[in-house]
Amino acid sequence: MPKRALLLLGVLTGCDGLWQGLRQPVSENCVVNPSACGGGQVCNANTELCEPAESGTADMASSGPGPTCGPSDFCWQSPLPSGNLLRSVSLLSAQSGLSVGDQGNIWQLGPSGWQQSQSPTRSTLYGVSMASPSSAVAVGQAGTVLRFDGSKWSAVSCGTTVTLRSVHSFPSGDAFLVGDQGTVLRLSGSSCSPVASGVSVQLNAVDAIDPSTVWVAGANGTILFFDGTSFRSQTSGTKEELRGIYAATSAEAFACGTRGTLLRYSLGAWSGLNLGTTQSLDAISGKLADNVMVSAANGSVYRFDGTSWRLLPALTKYRLEGVAVTDTESLLVGDFGTILCGNLNKAPAGLRGLRTAYSDFV
Repeated sequence: MPKRALLLLGVLTGCDGLWQGLRQPVSENCVVNPSACGGGQVCNANTELCEPAESGTADMASSGPGPTCGPSDFCWQSPLPSGNLLRSVSLLSAQSGLSVGDQGNIWQLGPSGWQQSQSPTRSTLYGVSMASPSSAVAVGQAGTVLRFDGSKWSAVSCGTTVTLRSVHSFPSGDAFLVGDQGTVLRLSGSSCSPVASGVSVQLNAVDAIDPSTVWVAGANGTILFFDGTSFRSQTSGTKEELRGIYAATSAEAFACGTRGTLLRYSLGAWSGLNLGTTQSLDAISGKLADNVMVSAANGSVYRFDGTSWRLLPALTKYRLEGVAVTDTESLLVGDFGTILCGNLNKAPAGLRGLRTAYSDFV
């Protein structure tokens, strides 16, 4: 893991425990001086330290809690979470939310802060949607589908092994799941049924106002709309991969994707918007059409107030893959377990109150 990432985590947490995993470091920089490494060692280009050959490719960001460490490895000890990439977040309020990511990690936000939930899987989880404190669905690698009843998570068999990348759940308990190979599933209770999408591309995101107003976005500029009966394609005007979609109202929506692609649906058509960036825009969410946030691959965050888009003050350089917004709160998650949150009412001019929430895990 790059030194700059470790430095960031140290600054965000303020905890000494993170650094306790450094053991017997080689004093010389092996990138500058390759002869610093002896027999049976390799130079890790990220840490710039010599490591045993079998551990030279270890990556703390994806190894999960309790990895076996070589003499010069960083092992994740404190603070929690494990540092695994967080890929999706769903938020009901400032004290109620969920985030999921690599290694099957599930984190629940409650009145006392963030706590790890017991996960029935070690597969990567790409999407989570929370309809109420006692109803949520998460999806992921190899057809993984999990349902939350307010106290525990349980696996649901949907009869597929394709990767599922996004989910939107409703208060009724029903949910739409989307993923690779044009897969769309409708979950009702513990039963899944396929829904014809009419496409075979990778579908990355789904959002909805209600079960008869559903948008889906994916590769090759694909945008699908479900009217309660069937899906039909909508012309997006782009061939870029669309990675996020947000249903603002029954007549308005936003989508984002690679190379700075940002789209808005209004008056029955999609049109392009220009944020002045070529960074991949990975996630988008909001509350109605005048409070929208989108995150970029370089950690940038943009907010739309109904009139114009504004680049928020930079707090991280790491990719943010999940965004959730309520009337007053925003939450963003991403690489190395990064979590950013902010109170929108305290900073209407641009989220000056946006702060790191990593210390909540200590």
